[in-house]
Amino acid sequence: MGSTTLLNTLANLGVMNGAMANTSFNPEIDDYKAIVCVLLSGGLDSYNMLIPGGTDESGDNGFNEYKALRTDLAIQNIEDVNLFTNPQHVGIRGLNNAYNSFGVHTQMPEMKTLFDAGNLAYMSNIGTLVEPLMSIADYQNSAKKRPLGIYSHSDQQMQWQTSVPQSRDALGVGGRMADLLHATNTNQELSMNLSLDGKNVFQRGKDLSEYAIRSDINSNNVGFEPFPSSWSDAGYMNQLRNNAIDNMMSDTYANLLQKTYATTAKTSISAFGAFKAALSKVPSFTTSFPDTNIAEDFSAISRVMSVRDELGVKRQIFFVNYGGWDMHNNLVDGLTARLPNVSQALKAFYDRTVELGIADKVTTYTISDFARTITSNGQGSDHGWGGNSIVMGGAVNGGKIYGGFPQMSLFNNPQNVSFRGNFIPSVSTDELYAELALWYGVSPADLCYVTPNLGNFYSYSAGNYPIGLMNMTDGISNLNRPQDCIVY
Repeated sequence: MGSTTLLNTLANLGVMNGAMANTSFNPEIDDYKAIVCVLLSGGLDSYNMLIPGGTDESGDNGFNEYKALRTDLAIQNIEDVNLFTNPQHVGIRGLNNAYNSFGVHTQMPEMKTLFDAGNLAYMSNIGTLVEPLMSIADYQNSAKKRPLGIYSHSDQQMQWQTSVPQSRDALGVGGRMADLLHATNTNQELSMNLSLDGKNVFQRGKDLSEYAIRSDINSNNVGFEPFPSSWSDAGYMNQLRNNAIDNMMSDTYANLLQKTYATTAKTSISAFGAFKAALSKVPSFTTSFPDTNIAEDFSAISRVMSVRDELGVKRQIFFVNYGGWDMHNNLVDGLTARLPNVSQALKAFYDRTVELGIADKVTTYTISDFARTITSNGQGSDHGWGGNSIVMGGAVNGGKIYGGFPQMSLFNNPQNVSFRGNFIPSVSTDELYAELALWYGVSPADLCYVTPNLGNFYSYSAGNYPIGLMNMTDGISNLNRPQDCIVY
């Protein structure tokens, strides 16, 4: 009975600890930083999230081209687009954005506010790549390596989380960073990777995995419920329960799997105790969150961040999943209903980090399986490839659009690979993750461990960063140049 209860309770918890990998992290790390990965699962139609806005006579006719190509999927009036006040453009590998004016979906005014304030940026036409593909000729060249299952939900979700598009069996980017930097945390009983969505690929490392927590916006009880409430947490039943668990965990097992399971369960219970003690010290806040699932997840993350000192952590990585974006039909109404939830939750979370005094220590970004076709199927859009992502935080060089937003046309467009409008990504996931990793404190010498394909896109040198997206403040230019990446 006891083992059955534990199995049900701990099913979504990964292994908390293992033998630490050899690390080469910056020994001067003494501040707090956190990364929050937000998976918008299902394939977000992100060309209705970031929209070209120009209609002038200077050659930037972006909105009219967008509207003509997207037909019934497009926002019909430019007055309804939340146009950025003064967007700046940063090209990647010689690719520039096709337009000069941009805005966001009607239902995302909070993103305009953060963008105009310099606390949010967009990665335009980003996606999974093994190596640069600069044209449809490259795409069709059998000598060039392409991601596995470009239009497959499962493949693309996995590849966004591993940044190894040529493999279906790779560690997660967050897991690799945790392998390198977990030793910076004084509390080694608690994984630096915390998931609001149970087990996931992103946080799976060589030696570390995620610790799954649940969100409860109305209490400090963020964590898993270790035992049925009917068992009681006081008195004689509590004593019997604890004695039974200690005996069960202390048994010597002949089977290695049983030993690993016992260690995982016992460590999970210990971590829950640490969480419970720390969360009793969560302060009161003035920033409020909307009553949505994604907002509750962000609220829970902020509560954990507020007791980072009590938890003994200097580095944390969080994972959130907010699904429902596979809109082959009813797309216009679907985006109108769901995009506000994302926009409002992100803005509330940023405001909460400001209240906590850590806005420049927390970077949040969105990922999705893929973007969707530019053209309509009559009711919605279908599976695409390169799309647009949000990067938010006080350390972000915001108010800018990075990458190469594609021309809104199907013909004479070197980035388009189908009659439906599927775009070759201008920016690879490797470049984004390498930029975040350097900001986070990963040594340049370890970039190839975090993103094994990085050498196909970027070679580190002092003061030269993959994108220029982040304000680098840890003096990484003084660290050694890494060896060339060994392609996975």
